[in-house]
Amino acid sequence: MSNRPNYLSEDFPKPLSIDVGSKHTFRNYKKIIEWSKNELAFYEKLGNPNNMDNVFNAYIIKAIEDELKHVGNNRTDFFEQLKKRIEINFKTYGLISSKSKAGKWLLKQHKSKPSLTIGSFNYFSSKVKGKENDQIFQRSGEFAAFLFDAGAVPNFDMEEEVYKDFYSSILKEKDEILSELLEIKEENKSLNQIIQNQNKDWEKSFTDQKAEVAKKFDDEYMRHQTKMNEAEEFYEKKLAVKNAVTYWSKKASGHKINSIIFGSISGVLMITAIVIMFHIGKYLVGLDLSDKNGIGRKLLTETGALQLWVYGFFVISMTLFIWIVRLLVKVFLSNLHLLSDAKERETMIQTYLAFEREENTLKDTDRDLILPAIFRVSSNGIIKDDSQPNTPLNVITKKFTQ
Repeated sequence: MSNRPNYLSEDFPKPLSIDVGSKHTFRNYKKIIEWSKNELAFYEKLGNPNNMDNVFNAYIIKAIEDELKHVGNNRTDFFEQLKKRIEINFKTYGLISSKSKAGKWLLKQHKSKPSLTIGSFNYFSSKVKGKENDQIFQRSGEFAAFLFDAGAVPNFDMEEEVYKDFYSSILKEKDEILSELLEIKEENKSLNQIIQNQNKDWEKSFTDQKAEVAKKFDDEYMRHQTKMNEAEEFYEKKLAVKNAVTYWSKKASGHKINSIIFGSISGVLMITAIVIMFHIGKYLVGLDLSDKNGIGRKLLTETGALQLWVYGFFVISMTLFIWIVRLLVKVFLSNLHLLSDAKERETMIQTYLAFEREENTLKDTDRDLILPAIFRVSSNGIIKDDSQPNTPLNVITKKFTQ
């Protein structure tokens, strides 16, 4: 017993869907027959243009029956084959579906103006096929269908006259228009050639300019690099001299501050010593010598002179005080001396650098004379023979040895 399915009487294992200007889905052969009858009735209503009922029976219904009757046990893709066969036959023979937009409009136009049906049908049929129909007797219907296809619903009689006039003028002017188009084509060809030549010239000019700019940039870069190397070499050689200016400038500032500090301390100590001596003398003058046990008889004699120990203490204290003041004054004077020396060196180095900036100003012999003066050894400014105070013993010894 054969297991071959009989889809003429059985439901399909899956729906059959086709797109022929309108989409349809069938579950079994009965539904396909109902759709076929509706399509044939549609062609009958239109007056069966171009014997479309025979075409539909021969290439659609027969194709469906053949595919369904002869389906084999191992054919799993026959539904896709059937779908393609129906859709290809619709396109090949220019069939129009009743449910399509064009089909609905054809029925409406046929009721109002049947004489245009054949031309309109052929227009849409040619469009389905992908071909054009140039028969004169179909032109009115084709124009009406064209207007519908473009979305226009005009006064057809008036549009038909306009179309005829327009078509007639186009036929008369087509040779002239064709000639103009050929001339324009040649002009465009010439213009394209000119543009291509200009592009080549511009490209060459741009390349030359680019090379020239690159060369100028390289030359300028080399020039600046040479200058930078020269400047770097100069400052590497002269950096020590420049640093010397900074060093002596800072050193001068330090000595200036020290001279102010030590000068101020020396002045304050001298003023303080004078004030203290004045008050001590005033105090001693006012002492009472009548009281033998009082402070006056301990510091002074009966004649009003200082006691020996007081005199000795006073001499030693004054000696130390004067030595300290002299030492501070000496440091003050030393800083003034070093400040003057640092300023002198700073000025000399700056003058030397100014000469160095001017080309061909200094010679090697001039540098041999200037540099030793700038970089001479500096003294500390302290007076050697005044570094210690004269003690009372030294004064007495010196007195008796004269």
